Order: sequence, then C-alpha cells, then structure tokens
Amino acid sequence: MPGVMVEPPEPEEPSPQGFEPELVPPDPDEPPPVDLGAATGDVPPWGTVLLLLSWALVFAVLAFRRELGDTDALYAWGASAPGLAPLETAWRLLASTFVHAGMAHVFFNALSMIIFGPATERMFSRPGFWVIYAAGGAIASLASLAWRAAQHPHGFSISVGASGAIFALGGALLASAWRVRRRLAVGRARAMGAALLFLIGQSLSAGFTRNATDNAAHAAGLVAGAVLGAVIPLNPRLGGPARSALMRPLGAIAALALAISLALGIRGGLRY
Repeated sequence: MPGVMVEPPEPEEPSPQGFEPELVPPDPDEPPPVDLGAATGDVPPWGTVLLLLSWALVFAVLAFRRELGDTDALYAWGASAPGLAPLETAWRLLASTFVHAGMAHVFFNALSMIIFGPATERMFSRPGFWVIYAAGGAIASLASLAWRAAQHPHGFSISVGASGAIFALGGALLASAWRVRRRLAVGRARAMGAALLFLIGQSLSAGFTRNATDNAAHAAGLVAGAVLGAVIPLNPRLGGPARSALMRPLGAIAALALAISLALGIRGGLRY
C-alpha cells in the first residue's frame, strides 16, 4: 500500500492587537446596546388592561343575552355599517373595536393585544399608545367601510372586532424597531423585527384563507400604524422628548373618543 504524504498545517499568524481573527473591536464612541426592558423601566400596561377588560365586558353581556352572531344585535352594540349618517358612522368607527362576534374572535384578538399592547406602551408611552390604537382603529374601520361599500353598493354588511387597531399597534412597533435599530443589540433588533413580521404575516395570510375576515381593515391598520409609529415621539428613555406638549392632549382626546364610543355602543346594545 503506497504511503500518503501529509503536509503539516501552516502555523496561524498571531492576531493583531490581541483580538481574535475577524473580530471587529467595538467603537469606543458608540453607546452600548439598549435593552428595552431595562431602558424603559417599569411601565404598567394599564391601557392594554383597560381595553381587554372592556372587550370582556361587552362579550360577556352579548353571551349572557345570547346575541353572539346576531347581526342586528351586533349592529346595535356598535358594529360599523355603510350607508349611515356621518355622526352615526363616526362613533361606530371605534365602538366596533370593542365588539367581537364569537369566542375564537375575541380570544385571538386578546392574545395579539397581550403581545402588542404592552410593547407599544413601553415604546411610545401611554399617550402614544392611545393615539395609535384609536387613530389606527378608526382608519382601519374607514377602509373597511369603503371596501365593503365598493364590493356591495346596495347590500347591508357589518364589521366588528379590534384586529384593525391591533394591526396598527403592530405597524407602529415595526416602525419603532427601525427607529431604534442603532441602539438595540443586533440580535435583539433582528429578533424583534422577525417576531413582529411573523405575527403580522401570519394574521394577514389567515385573512386571505378564511371567510368573513376584514382584510381591508387589517391592511389599512398596518399601514396607518407604521406611519404613526414613524412620527409619534418615542418614550423619553429611548430618545424621545422629555415632555411633549402635543402628545398628552392628543392621548387624552384619543382615550376620551374611545370611552364615548364604548358608552354609545353599550347604550345601544342594552336598548336592543
């Protein structure tokens, strides 16, 4: 059997300045990566909790009165519908986000809200959260109305659920992840963006494969949230202004609009 010549490996060159090969030294002028939890501190998600409790209240009353799935009852509780007077349409844009058609509907929306809501309150503070939820939800409802009116100009259809507003929260978080990308650790930024894209993509794809899913509201909410997330000030601990003379009153107006819409929906539902 012929012998095999094996050449000894070449000795590795010593690493310059004591660094491992291909390891880039950190920039001394670059601030350390930010951990969102540590940076924003303890931010109780009271906005998210209040919304979830209000959904549960409306759903429980609908279930007790055996009105789940009843089109007339859902309309009385605030479902959006085309062809109404402007003032009637206006309050239903937000009231419809408190109403859900069934157990699976409210469960999956609540699950998504638990993921997106607290993160939005941390990233934008609570006034920003209210603005994104209310404005994004209203825009999503308007898009749904326009789409349904174009598809069924002489028919009657209703839309309920908070998914459009939830997509707005997701879009805002995507925009915020991009805004703080230079301050987040690379792995954390990629993980955050990938998780959001997966959840949003999964919901959108499910919308195209299931009947009675309001894709127009989902898409419009996502776009509206991304735009809002690009312009609304971030939490001061993430680089936003220490005090915003505009966001506090806007947040209060958004929260008040949601409360009034919910009250009108409850009044109409209990009178049904």
